Amino acid sequence: MGRGPYEKSGLLRETSIPPLARVHKTFEITYPFKDVKKGTASRRELLEDELTVSVVLWYLPFGEFDGNETVFFEQEKDLDLKTEWIWR
Repeated sequence: MGRGPYEKSGLLRETSIPPLARVHKTFEITYPFKDVKKGTASRRELLEDELTVSVVLWYLPFGEFDGNETVFFEQEKDLDLKTEWIWR
C-alpha cells in the first residue's frame, strides 16, 4: 500500500513508541475542590480523599478505532490524595 503525500510531508504528529524505549508523559487530571476561607486567606480542599486512575494503551494498526484495535497494557491504581497530593 502506498503512502500519500500527507504522510510523507511530516504534517501528521508522530504518536508511536519506539521499541525498547522508555517514554515519560505527564498528564494533568482536574479534580473537584472547593476554596475554603480561613480568616483572610483562602485554602483549597479536596472534595474526595481517594482517586482511581486507569491507564489503557491501545495499538491502532490503521490509526483509528475501527474494530482492529488491541489493548496491550492496562493498569488501574487507587491513589490516596491526602498522602500523595501536592498542590502546584
